[in-house]
Amino acid sequence: MSSGQKDSEKEQAVEEPVKIPPAVSEPPPLVAVPSKQPRPRPRKAPEIPVFERKNWLIHLHYVRKEYETCKSLIKEQLHETHGMCEYALYVQALIFRQEGRIQESLECFQTCHLINSQNPENLKQVGRSLFLLGRHKAATEVYHEAARVSERDWEISHNQGVCYMYLKEFMKAKECLKQAISFNKHDLSYVMLAKIYLMEGDVHMAIDVYKRAVE
Repeated sequence: MSSGQKDSEKEQAVEEPVKIPPAVSEPPPLVAVPSKQPRPRPRKAPEIPVFERKNWLIHLHYVRKEYETCKSLIKEQLHETHGMCEYALYVQALIFRQEGRIQESLECFQTCHLINSQNPENLKQVGRSLFLLGRHKAATEVYHEAARVSERDWEISHNQGVCYMYLKEFMKAKECLKQAISFNKHDLSYVMLAKIYLMEGDVHMAIDVYKRAVE
């Protein structure tokens, strides 16, 4: 055996084994502990705007017929809103009407309509004011406009019929009153319809209307 071969065998004999690093045990994954959630605070009730609170007071004093206090609140409300508070103007118009100030009442209701043209109550009150002023033709036109905003409204059809009666347009008056009865079988509409038949001299039809009213 040559010396080179011996040296090679010695190298193999003394070769150290490959070291395997010891297994490193990893720590277990962290589990997130849910933190205690704070209880949500109860929501604060929304505050009512000042002008709405004052509207409520206006309504309260009006239904109690405390008109002087009511008018004082209305004056404050209209000053704060630069005359643009629909409800305050509406109640002011009602008070004017009760005081016999029909023209001023009409102007207030007309302003209400300008502020909120989609509220049929404003138009109905304009029509009522015109009727009280004896302006029956103008009232029928307003009621016609109101009927486009509020469909199947007994009050509109009835009042329109009464206006036509005063204009002696009996055919239109009867049509409106019959329409009102179809919306709501109100005694007052039957009475006015029978009255028109009597004005026309048709007693038989008037009696028939009265009979239908009590059925």
